[in-house]
Amino acid sequence: MSEPTDQDLLRASVGNPDAFGQFYDRHFDEVLSYFCRRTSCPHQASDLAAETFAKALLSCHRYNPLSGSPIAWLFGIARHELLGMYRKKQVSDRALQKLGMPRIRVDDASIERIEAIIDASAMAIDLRKALDGLPIAVAQAITLRVGHELSFEEVANRLGCTAGAARVRVSRGLSKLAAAVSA
Repeated sequence: MSEPTDQDLLRASVGNPDAFGQFYDRHFDEVLSYFCRRTSCPHQASDLAAETFAKALLSCHRYNPLSGSPIAWLFGIARHELLGMYRKKQVSDRALQKLGMPRIRVDDASIERIEAIIDASAMAIDLRKALDGLPIAVAQAITLRVGHELSFEEVANRLGCTAGAARVRVSRGLSKLAAAVSA
């Protein structure tokens, strides 16, 4: 059985908080990293991320797939939260209060985790550049196999090649990526 898409999770979130939990788990690090890069403060970043997801949960019933992808919708909420913080010079926690959720306390372990995410996001930029430098067929094979966790057979079907060719593309591409990122 395949993983539910972000759209599936948002649609199911209306009556099922566990579905939203999966959406949250899938995208929390990206949202936290977004705020870390813009605020340079782990405390503000975690508050903004928490408020963003609380607002997303409260408004998931209004998500319209025709308006864009779920991740674009989520980052639209994140951007709105960031702009609001800049205007008010503080993070609003109204959505958290409305849901009865406590404000997140950031301890030393949390700060270390946030800093690791920031470091990982810098590596992600290098990785994206290296991936863009690969032949298109190789980059597509890696994206399908690693990013979308498809089997080699599924990758082969999507790319119109054999499963063996898909394996070779992914293997060679990953070797090139590892060399590029470590250089």
